[in-house]
Amino acid sequence: MEDECADYQACEMSALAAIYADNSVFAYTMDKDSRLFSGSIAVEVNTSVCESLVNTAMRIDASDEAVDWGNLKYLPPIQLRFSLPALYPLVDAPQISLSCCWLSAEALESIAGRMSEIWHIEHGMCVLDSYINMLRYDLLTMDTIRIDTGAVQEVVAYNAGRRHELFEMQTFTCLICMEPQSGKHCVELACSHVHCVQCLRGYWGMLIDEGSVWLVQCPYPGCQASKVDDLSRVLSPEQMQRFTMLSDQRRVDMDSSHFAWCPREGCGKWGPRDSTNDKLCICECGYAFCVCCRRVWHGTSYCAIDSRLKVMEEYRRALEDGVGLAALERQYGKDVLESMLEKEEAEDESEKAIAAMSQACPTCSVRIVKAYGCNHIRCTQCNTHFCYLCGALIGLSDPLGHFRLAGTACYMMLLEGVLGDQEVEAEADPLDILI
Repeated sequence: MEDECADYQACEMSALAAIYADNSVFAYTMDKDSRLFSGSIAVEVNTSVCESLVNTAMRIDASDEAVDWGNLKYLPPIQLRFSLPALYPLVDAPQISLSCCWLSAEALESIAGRMSEIWHIEHGMCVLDSYINMLRYDLLTMDTIRIDTGAVQEVVAYNAGRRHELFEMQTFTCLICMEPQSGKHCVELACSHVHCVQCLRGYWGMLIDEGSVWLVQCPYPGCQASKVDDLSRVLSPEQMQRFTMLSDQRRVDMDSSHFAWCPREGCGKWGPRDSTNDKLCICECGYAFCVCCRRVWHGTSYCAIDSRLKVMEEYRRALEDGVGLAALERQYGKDVLESMLEKEEAEDESEKAIAAMSQACPTCSVRIVKAYGCNHIRCTQCNTHFCYLCGALIGLSDPLGHFRLAGTACYMMLLEGVLGDQEVEAEADPLDILI
């Protein structure tokens, strides 16, 4: 009977070796002395069963956003080790042991029990292939199957590697050049569109050279997907460095509420704004500065005011439309701004009063107040002759001609505004006498 069992065992080993000849998942040896067979096989669960296990039997924390559960199609294989007794398969059952990173000890024990049932049903026949098929296709029929919560990273890593391995074995039509390419020379983007690396590197490289990093996405017409993974596989190190730099710049420029550029000359880096005091920012270079005034960090005191006129202009505009008022008050202080505005308004009123009581020299702009006399004025600052009423220049060749032009506002107004009945003194400048 042992010889007959040995023939059965040898045939079973040959059949399994032929089935799995294209890979290394099956291996066996025969002991020289006892001439007994032993070996192992890595059984990969069927992909549809894997997807169902993920959806119905997985007990991993689904709140982990780093794991794309819908993308899990491959689980690490179950290792089946066996030793064949001398009277297998006619009398004795094979001795087996199971191991798997994502199956609990309870689940492995339950699977071993199911294999024992298979042996009792198929007693006297070679059952290793039935064991393999049960592991591959029938795990869903067992209520005790659960995926171990401690195997997340191993499961994700194996799934990614297996997908990549199978992808490289296929041939695809590049959606850019429309040429058939081996999967080894292609990239599948998150949107499932496949492009060859050469075309994608040329297209993305052009966008990066132009600075349009926000357009680095799937080039397929009409594709709305913007997420791109594993750029380093497509881009050169130089392109990757420029892409990272431009992406950082864009992020800082578009999110100024959380980031700020360092004002220190020659730095060119950025830093996050402090969570407890949003005026404080500490650059990567270690420089701490105020986001508002761009000076070295001055603590909780208000920022120094560089341009009083500019600040007042911004403050008046903020008071009118309400936009940016809180930011200005936080930067300079509400009391400081109100005091400055009060002083500014007082100065404006003073300037208006002076303007109403005087006339500006058309040459040097010095304000001149006429106490008495005619409206022909000579500036004591620059010696310019002009009309006190309208500010027009007066030529010395005909100094009184300005007041003889009929139809003008100054016609016959040389002596307009002379106080009371005061008469022109005899020794007055002849130019002041209207002819």
